[in-house]
Amino acid sequence: MCPATHTDDTHDDGTVHDRLERYFVVSALRCRDCGDLHEQVRVGGETYTAADFAIDSLAEWRLEMDKEESWIRSHRSAVREALPDLADDWPETAAAVRDRLLAE
Repeated sequence: MCPATHTDDTHDDGTVHDRLERYFVVSALRCRDCGDLHEQVRVGGETYTAADFAIDSLAEWRLEMDKEESWIRSHRSAVREALPDLADDWPETAAAVRDRLLAE
């Protein structure tokens, strides 16, 4: 997975899958218990930090999440198609995307 921010509007399967997986990793950087940013997150043998995504504060994390959630809403059809591929590894996050972002 590439930690770089994707700004293009292409939505081929690989790009959507990669962008969703990136969103899932970024979302995991915030602790759901205390709300702070984790120093690092380990995903599939890779370790990621907030710095990998140019995030150095909770405010920047929120901005990144808002930007990606807006992209998800704008590409609902492509996201719906790609989501099942990630659901086994990310069941809670995939359900949240489906229930919160795609149901609107």
